[in-house]
Amino acid sequence: MTTVETVRDTCRALWGKPSRSVKFTEGQYAVEVLKWDPKSTPDGLALYLTVGASAWPLPGGPPDRRIEFFTSMLPARDEIADPLAALSLYSILQGVTLDHGNTVPSEAPLWRRSAMSTLLVARPRVGFLPAIESPDGPHVEFLQAIPIFESERAYKKEYGVAALLECFAEAHTPFWDPDRSPNSVCLSRSGLGAGTFLGV
Repeated sequence: MTTVETVRDTCRALWGKPSRSVKFTEGQYAVEVLKWDPKSTPDGLALYLTVGASAWPLPGGPPDRRIEFFTSMLPARDEIADPLAALSLYSILQGVTLDHGNTVPSEAPLWRRSAMSTLLVARPRVGFLPAIESPDGPHVEFLQAIPIFESERAYKKEYGVAALLECFAEAHTPFWDPDRSPNSVCLSRSGLGAGTFLGV
């Protein structure tokens, strides 16, 4: 069984058959984004997960370390599949390894009428989708992709990802909500108003 097959089978064992699957290709590389509806997931959120990025070693890293990405949303926004697929292929195409705290901008809003155009890469909460060992050798980790506003990206750049996540926790930011507002705590601590980034 290949690494990608192991990832797919593991996820199906956890949440059942996905409700949607979309395939993306970029040159010789291909990745799927699978979706599970809120009723299938333990936290009651729509789950989008890449399957395919783990087929290739990470640039400059150990050959047995592989990564896939996921994001959770409610209400669902199926348009997130495109930027999530692009994120999963970013390391291979750009020759850099993404890890906790990295941010990757999209060329367009993450979904229609969204003011968010950046994904923050973060380690998932403990116990949610732990790393798996593939029978053919590779060790696959799952990293969360969190949609963020430009003000939050700027705060992370200035103060670090731990400070941004602290702001999220303090404000009880529902980062899974595609209709949420920018985090008020990091805006107040940085002295920046929402209008600085949102044009309001």
